[in-house]
Amino acid sequence: MVKGPTDPNTRALINSLRKTSTKHDVRIWRRVAELIARPARNRATVNIGKIGRHTRAGDIVIVPGKILGSGIIPHKVTVAAMNASTAARSAIVNAGGSLITIPELLNQSPKGTGITIII
Repeated sequence: MVKGPTDPNTRALINSLRKTSTKHDVRIWRRVAELIARPARNRATVNIGKIGRHTRAGDIVIVPGKILGSGIIPHKVTVAAMNASTAARSAIVNAGGSLITIPELLNQSPKGTGITIII
């Protein structure tokens, strides 16, 4: 019996997050792996308005789930997520920010410094 996500890409992401957490002794990646390992119905769905309220210009944010397009984001933010709606993608890019994948963020910042998890 398989426990956890059955998608091989998601399973590989969880494994790489756990390995990086152990290698660099960083707890943020282990926490992100735990949040991604949840059932899909329990994963985070975050509106860009929430990201705008809880961040400042230039922040790096990780969302272990999907980003939705409700609300406004008034400043430039780098966001890493598993998935994002088209409205959320365009709103982040129009604000001057960037949307990247979680593995890209993991390669950019293996120590996890300056990253905020938004659930």
